[in-house]
Amino acid sequence: MKNYDSKEKQFTISDPIESYFECISSCDINDGKCISSCVEILKQSEN
Repeated sequence: MKNYDSKEKQFTISDPIESYFECISSCDINDGKCISSCVEILKQSEN
């Protein structure tokens, strides 16, 4: 199970794809750093 903070939200979701979409949905569409951090979280879940 992955835990991470994004924009002061706490996510604890066991499915990496669901975690990714929860993270992305909390980002501003113009916030490249937020989106990049969501992608990195997804990449880390593959390991």
